[in-house]
Amino acid sequence: MKLNKVFENAPELDVQAIMFDSRKKIDDSIFFAMKGKLNDGHKFIDMAIDNGAICIVHTDEVENKKENICYLKVDDAFKAYVTFCNYFYDHALDKMNLIGITGTNGKTTIAWIIRELIENFRPCGYIGTMGYYYGTEMKNSSMNLTSPKSDELFRIGKEMYDYGCRDLVLEASSEGLFTGRLEEVFFSTAVFNNLTSDHIDIHGDMENYFQAKCLLFEKLKDDGTAIINADDEYGLRLMKLDDHRHVTYGIENDADYKAVNIELSPDHSEFDLLYKNETYHVKTNMSAKFNIYNLLAVIAVMKENGFEFDEFIPLLENVELTPGRCQLIDAGQDFNVVVDFAFTPNSFAKVFDFAESITKPGKKIVAVFGGSGDRDHLRRPGTAKIADKRADVVILTFDDPSSEDMMSILVEMKGYFEKLEPEIILDRIEAINEAVKLCETGDTLLLLGKGSDKFFLCKEGRIPYISDEVAVRNAIEEKLKEKM
Repeated sequence: MKLNKVFENAPELDVQAIMFDSRKKIDDSIFFAMKGKLNDGHKFIDMAIDNGAICIVHTDEVENKKENICYLKVDDAFKAYVTFCNYFYDHALDKMNLIGITGTNGKTTIAWIIRELIENFRPCGYIGTMGYYYGTEMKNSSMNLTSPKSDELFRIGKEMYDYGCRDLVLEASSEGLFTGRLEEVFFSTAVFNNLTSDHIDIHGDMENYFQAKCLLFEKLKDDGTAIINADDEYGLRLMKLDDHRHVTYGIENDADYKAVNIELSPDHSEFDLLYKNETYHVKTNMSAKFNIYNLLAVIAVMKENGFEFDEFIPLLENVELTPGRCQLIDAGQDFNVVVDFAFTPNSFAKVFDFAESITKPGKKIVAVFGGSGDRDHLRRPGTAKIADKRADVVILTFDDPSSEDMMSILVEMKGYFEKLEPEIILDRIEAINEAVKLCETGDTLLLLGKGSDKFFLCKEGRIPYISDEVAVRNAIEEKLKEKM
């Protein structure tokens, strides 16, 4: 791309790539010297040039400029970076119908099902916690962020557009919104599912967290639609703050899309959808009350984007379940196994609600989980106390320690238990094996925290892991062999 297409008074220099990491060699690239919380990109200008940058965009004066290098001084390097990325990837996202999903819980499930449903009619992309998807393949973003940084986000958007996608469902994390990763990205539809205590380590308090979520609705197009959970107190606040057209969904309060006559079973659910004085019966292979909220959000998005109920409601009967989200595992065992990504007190409470609904009186609930490092430590006592109150057996095990010591985290968490005496088994596969051995007919086993993850986040980086699903299937297979 020619620099003068983006920057006034810039030379007609042809830039072939965007350099985000100055340590990686990228020839004929442009480097933006941005200032972050920990680092100042100006310190890495020379390294960037050594690794192939031919243009440096900066805000501070640069001493000892090198020959044959283009230096562009701007007021805001981050804004310049976003704008250049958008131009570089041909404004592909501007040409697509963008659906943004935000909320503490449910983002991935809602976004994934919307993508699946739209795919029945036309190509649709997905970007979120699980990576990004279009066509037939799930791919990982390079930085493993729910909302990727601008150079990757616009690149992925261009890939999807070139493939034929004209719709994109995107999880909008509060951190991604707050840090500007979604700058110059505008949505036709935005969903607010809920807000519960989380990410306080990033935002400081719930009010800041809420305000970060509200940023998504500032990115709605003028004719866009805000779809809001009417049963969430923060959703009700949002409706008073946002000037766009509002559509609501809920179970308890009046809403445009309301679920009544709900029937929950271990492996399916049914309810009646009330919409404009008409009733539509919904059957789904999804279970648990919190998934009814997720489905209501999905239904509202589909309808508000021009799809008719008779086109997509029948498809809900057998949706592709989101990996690692309240995932029931059937490997021939005579007890329930649930794999879930839950790692906050609120998500723990919802999973235990589900566990209690499928576990008959006199049968036990066995929970296996750990605690992540370098995050809001308030999660640890919260999740431990819920498990202490609602589980019958708890095994504490490896999770994502990041820079912390995993055993220290688990010892801390054990100290929050009062009723139970949890066992600590550091090796997660061994912990799952032991839990499976403890389960008897009719019991329920909860594997929490990792969902479908196939890695651990450690100080050394990402460590491969077979996943909870594979681990528990292997353990069940061994248990069934021993019974033969």
